[in-house]
Amino acid sequence: MNGPITPSWTQRSRLARLVEDAEAGLYRPQHTISALRVRGELNLSALNRAWLRLQRRHPTLLTCFDPRKPLWRLDPADPVDLILLPPPADARQALTREAERPFDVERGPLARLVAIPLPDAAEMLLGLVIDHLVSDQWSRRILVAALCRLYDLEIGASAEPLPPAPNAYIGWIERQNDYLESAAGLDLRRKAARHVLLPRQGPTGRADVPRILRELDADSYARLLPVAKRHRLTRLQLVLAALDAASAELGEHFPAATLMTVTGRPRPSLHGAVGWLADYVAVVNQVRSADPGEHLRSFREALVAALDSARVPWPLVVADTVPGRFAHPMSLPYLSFNAQPLRMRAALPLVPFAGTEIEEFPVHLGRPDGALLTYWTEDDDGGLRVALRYRPEHYSEADVLALWKSTITNLDRFAEAAGRRDGSADG
Repeated sequence: MNGPITPSWTQRSRLARLVEDAEAGLYRPQHTISALRVRGELNLSALNRAWLRLQRRHPTLLTCFDPRKPLWRLDPADPVDLILLPPPADARQALTREAERPFDVERGPLARLVAIPLPDAAEMLLGLVIDHLVSDQWSRRILVAALCRLYDLEIGASAEPLPPAPNAYIGWIERQNDYLESAAGLDLRRKAARHVLLPRQGPTGRADVPRILRELDADSYARLLPVAKRHRLTRLQLVLAALDAASAELGEHFPAATLMTVTGRPRPSLHGAVGWLADYVAVVNQVRSADPGEHLRSFREALVAALDSARVPWPLVVADTVPGRFAHPMSLPYLSFNAQPLRMRAALPLVPFAGTEIEEFPVHLGRPDGALLTYWTEDDDGGLRVALRYRPEHYSEADVLALWKSTITNLDRFAEAAGRRDGSADG
């Protein structure tokens, strides 16, 4: 690894916020965590050796930043040992505290592995915590899989070495930065700025972000498949289309555009890379219709337009359009839609440590700089799980439940309209 280099625009936005927060005496973590419940005997000495090897395998975790210049310093720090905590009264709460504890961004490293024994001697919680500057959800799954493989090697349960880890993330950032300053990149930036039509003032921030959990059962979710195929959408995108219609029906109380997460890994060389490649695109459906078919056609056009501009990172769209909001792009009044499709977990399955069973569970960290309302959607076991996190200074629980109810009503409308069309065609 060489360095230093200019960070990505997504990293630059986060670094600018860190500087602003430090000057204001604030600390607002933006970390990611993979939390695992492990059942079975786990050799902690071997796990620590595997963790040290994992950090050397992915030296991005050992890097640091100069937030004010800004620069990404690529010379790796020394790996750090596993953190073993004594059994606490509330293990999940202790894991959350460790996940929110700050990293030294200017010295590194930017990851920690935490182990917490449970009352049952054969059970333990593990938390892989990483600063978002160098990781996203896809990266965490890569790292957990590699950690399990390295552990198996350490205890002699496997003799098959891991293939070399791709180191494509740094090159991807350098190419992205060069492109965005090129003639083609500047032209796409102008188009993205015209397309988004950002508002001029964002909401104030608060530390507490309540959430409401809801589910769509397997039969109801399966009912959406024909209409999704008809309109060349995934079912998760169909849920976003229903959310788009719901926000329009509820009026100006809810924003007109939605930020949707994109993975940022179009090249095969990036599939195994660790880094912050995920980003947002703004889906702005300006031609909404009461007719379900027309609404879905206009929504798909808006979705395609958003994906076409995905090469321009969302913070840069903000910087080009509303420069004063660059450090806090997600504080603009937008809804956020974060989809976790089943195919991502299928591509990166959760494989246990040898001799154990493992289960991943959610740990919800504070996101005080987030959107007005965030839809976390995940299709699993045939159905759909949704966590709605919202700003209480903007919405009440009743507001959020009304949005969810309207989303479901629109999904039903889409499915019924598709059924009527199919029935007419058969007749």
